[in-house]
Amino acid sequence: MMKRQATAFALAALLLLLLSPVAHASVESICKTITKKDPTGIVYLFCVKTLKSIIPEIDAVNVRGLAFIATKLSSIQATHVTEKIEELLKSSQDKAEKESLSTCNKQYSNLIDNLDSALSAIKESRKDDAVKNLSSSAEAPRDCEKAFKDTGAMSPLAVEDGVQRFLSAIALGITKLI
Repeated sequence: MMKRQATAFALAALLLLLLSPVAHASVESICKTITKKDPTGIVYLFCVKTLKSIIPEIDAVNVRGLAFIATKLSSIQATHVTEKIEELLKSSQDKAEKESLSTCNKQYSNLIDNLDSALSAIKESRKDDAVKNLSSSAEAPRDCEKAFKDTGAMSPLAVEDGVQRFLSAIALGITKLI
């Protein structure tokens, strides 16, 4: 089911990219622009690899379409993390871990709402609203990790939160370029 969803998403994204009448640029140039303050280059490589995995055959993409794709990828990741949080909440016996997971669940619920609003704003060419919603979404993975640190529990979501941070940053950076 998830694979079918990803295929349908990729086709819809491709159509959006091809049919939108806005400026075009390469994935690499867009990723370079939004990650220029990253001295390690890790976010740049993550950006290029992630976006090229969705649209490997396209050399030039429109920025609005790419912002939509990046935001949708962030939303898919947030949904995945939420599902994992719910599984962990059911199985956890540790009070501190459950408390942290509950905080994460609230954070990711808000994150998904913000990403849905951002997707609508991007589709409707409301850049400022999209940026506002994406800016709010960048805090959820950090707040989730902070909840574990505050309770002294070990985070079982560190990798997922890291991926979510990168995807949120990429979506926000590209949306600012619209």
